[in-house]
Amino acid sequence: MENSFEKAGVMPELVKGLEKQGITIPTEIQSIIIKPFMDKKDIVAMSYTGSGKTLAYLLPLFMNVDTTLRSTQAIILTPTHELAVQVYRQAELLAENSGVNVKSALIIGGANIQRQIDKLKEKPQIVIGSSGRIFDLIKKRKIQAHTVKTIVIDEADRMIDDLNISGVEAVVKTTLRDRQIVMLSASVTDEASKRAMALMKEPVFLNVSSNEKLPENIEHIYITAEQREKIIVIRKLVHGENIKKGIVFINNNENIEVIVDKLNYHGIKAVGIYGKAHKYDRRNAIEDMREGRVNILVSSDLSARGLDIPGVTHVINIDIPEEPVYYLHRAGRTGRAGEKGKCISVVTDFEKKWIRKYEKTLGIKFKHMEMSYGKLVEAKNIPAKKINKNLKPFEAMKRVKTDKENVNKDKGFFAKKAEKSLKKQKNIKK
Repeated sequence: MENSFEKAGVMPELVKGLEKQGITIPTEIQSIIIKPFMDKKDIVAMSYTGSGKTLAYLLPLFMNVDTTLRSTQAIILTPTHELAVQVYRQAELLAENSGVNVKSALIIGGANIQRQIDKLKEKPQIVIGSSGRIFDLIKKRKIQAHTVKTIVIDEADRMIDDLNISGVEAVVKTTLRDRQIVMLSASVTDEASKRAMALMKEPVFLNVSSNEKLPENIEHIYITAEQREKIIVIRKLVHGENIKKGIVFINNNENIEVIVDKLNYHGIKAVGIYGKAHKYDRRNAIEDMREGRVNILVSSDLSARGLDIPGVTHVINIDIPEEPVYYLHRAGRTGRAGEKGKCISVVTDFEKKWIRKYEKTLGIKFKHMEMSYGKLVEAKNIPAKKINKNLKPFEAMKRVKTDKENVNKDKGFFAKKAEKSLKKQKNIKK
């Protein structure tokens, strides 16, 4: 049977709206979430990064909203301002393209609160944003929590971690007990599952990320290099692969500025997004990347959660993450909407153990490659010939001469030194 939004139960107006975006076939998560969502079930949905989770909850949410009521009927909580903006844009686009009169409001910290209050006076049915600012406006009675029927928690694994769970609980407790809670994430830990159970009523669990699988259209590559040479490798990659849109991941937020400066110094247009940077700086960096004014975005896992930039062809790990879930999130930034993508990890010999771990845990195969004459080619695993550094020069020369091929093809430092010593001794004899 052909998979379609109509067969999944999506109303015709929304189907036409999706067609205007070039979206005609639902992903697996979009297909299976509609019915339990429409039935007002609590849901925990796990699906790989880039599988269309935003539309997976917006579509049934649009169908559940009563457009004749001028009241807040749904709250969507996100861990980052960037993700909130992306969800808001998609909600606005869906409403415009479909003609379904659902109004949304973007409520995030750091923005002008009075403007947000003015926006809330328009009585939007959906409020999208951060738990802190939304809770503040609930306390100020600018958001009427008692009318909320559904709470969606996006990137749930982060939203209900130790740092964010209190904010989520605060918002949830202001709503009526019969409200629906829907959580979506690329991964859900055991601890997150326990916390979800505490907030929900007999939730339905949906899992389409079988063993943390990534789309097959993403090519996984690793390149070996010394730590100090990694930036050189990345510079060669950007030029050799002619990367127009790529994301470079590091493990430490504090190193983002250093990497950006080094790339810019070498003529590569790069910007960074920082966890503690002003939201306008972060927004401008993302817009520069979206519009093609820069080619490389440097980020950490914390800064990039929920990041959705169309057309990213390459993800490069200058620091390899130590947990498969973070590799999953990073790799998922490329290869979206069926397009091909590459996730390239630049690793030291010590870090190669993580490559083996990912192959086993995520069920993927890495290609070992290297840069040669400006191109990415299959690596030649030829062990380097070694000369015992403890030998005296004359003894080293004798050892090397036992293999004429070695003398002709590879006169290393010690071999050359031995030759020089041998010539010197012959001259003395003369």
